[in-house]
Amino acid sequence: MAGILVSALAKKVAKPAVRGLVKTSLKLAADTRRAAHELNDELRDIAAEAGSEVFLEDIAEPERKTVPKSRSAASKAR
Repeated sequence: MAGILVSALAKKVAKPAVRGLVKTSLKLAADTRRAAHELNDELRDIAAEAGSEVFLEDIAEPERKTVPKSRSAASKAR
């Protein structure tokens, strides 16, 4: 008889505790997912900014004109 009372009491105490643990775990997982998404957005923004800075630096840099190589003696003879 005591075993039945103890198991009924344990069920009443354990079920809400487990339910709370599951809810907390789900909230933590959702918060983690949200934080990872925000971090991913930030990293994409940083990469886009860096890419545009490199592009602008390439445009602003005066183009390097290559000096034509002098022709060899054989090609001059033609």
